[in-house]
Amino acid sequence: MLTPMRFAPLSWLVAFLMLATAAFAEDPQRILFIGNSYTGVNKLPDVFLEVVKDSGRSTPVVKSSTPGGRTLKQHLGIAGSMKLVDEGGWDVVVLQGQSQEPAIAEVDETVRKEFVESAAELCKRVRAKSPKAKIYFYETWARHADYWGAASKKGADVGANPKEMQARLRKWYGVVAKDNQATLVPCGDAWELNYASTATVRLHTKDHSHPEFVGTYLNALIFFGKIYDVKAPTPKWTGKLDEAQAKLMRGYAAQVLK
Repeated sequence: MLTPMRFAPLSWLVAFLMLATAAFAEDPQRILFIGNSYTGVNKLPDVFLEVVKDSGRSTPVVKSSTPGGRTLKQHLGIAGSMKLVDEGGWDVVVLQGQSQEPAIAEVDETVRKEFVESAAELCKRVRAKSPKAKIYFYETWARHADYWGAASKKGADVGANPKEMQARLRKWYGVVAKDNQATLVPCGDAWELNYASTATVRLHTKDHSHPEFVGTYLNALIFFGKIYDVKAPTPKWTGKLDEAQAKLMRGYAAQVLK
């Protein structure tokens, strides 16, 4: 005759599955990305969704508005962006400004004012229709070092080099995240780690600005980690990457998520 102790492992398994089911029930069901080409190139929302699916979490509805080069202020005047925001019922909303906007904000009072005020206005509009939404600011990355050599006059207003530009991006995205009770998604910090390493992978395209797929994959890992509170994402899905590159990107993601 079987003793009750023989069933204990099964009871623990049932309890674990019940806890996991309860946790997954709180996963976001509707996620919105508002940004520009840094979100649109390589379809970051789709790559993020693949990482979510690979994790076994419930699959959310993901929508986006990513017209190229738009600032936060310009999104307030884009009908498509505002229509999506006003759909309401969003659990998560991601906001991304123009790639140089927060860096220029450090030295240009007009740009700084527009960036800070528009971030606040967007957050206010999101919460008017989605009171329970969690808002995330997408901290982007500095231009590649070659940008300064190829376009030194253009590069001066965003900082003297990648390190200075990244510091500005980190600072001003951090300011608007804190001011609006939102969360910073430190993608640019992970890019900086990559370029400081001895095993550097080229994350930028030839324009020294936009992401190669490997950069988008890294960003997707960090978004998954932040939104789902996973400190070290390890998806088996690697998209276009080989396992060695994917492993490197997982490592950088884990460093900024810890």
